[in-house]
Amino acid sequence: MIVAKGAQPGARYTRQMRGICLLLLSLSCAYRPVESSAYAVARAAPSSAGNVRISATRDPPGAEELGIVEAHGSATLEAVISAFRQRVAGMGGDYGRLDVVATKNAVVQESRSYECGSNQTHDETRFVTRANPDGTVSTGTETVSVTTYVSQTCWETRDVEVVTLSVVGRAFRTAREGR
Repeated sequence: MIVAKGAQPGARYTRQMRGICLLLLSLSCAYRPVESSAYAVARAAPSSAGNVRISATRDPPGAEELGIVEAHGSATLEAVISAFRQRVAGMGGDYGRLDVVATKNAVVQESRSYECGSNQTHDETRFVTRANPDGTVSTGTETVSVTTYVSQTCWETRDVEVVTLSVVGRAFRTAREGR
């Protein structure tokens, strides 16, 4: 651990946590759905309606561990932590401890269709009837250029980098009714 210059006594930062914070800040620009799961290690408890506190540095003293919680998605840090928090509350917890914050980068192929039609010019031959100066009518042909729009659908496949943020931790219950 290192101590930041000018920090209050006891304010310690690790290089790893700084790196994670910077990484998570850069990930907060994306938005995609988040999924979560949990594995209970204690008896089932009713969902908690209260606020769920989150910590990445310590277990709450004297708390009952309820289970392991995980949330992941190509989303903002706020969205992933919110899903984690909801899963902790769903287990009856009021405190979530983050044990692991990780990212996974993957390159996937994405296909899309788009309109790629164009104007096309071609020559058409037309029959033309003309009145002559002497009052007679003559029929002939003439060639004219005609431009028409031809609709077409094109497909494109490209490589897209997808970053998935995941958090894994534990759910705790610090306050019990009747305590």
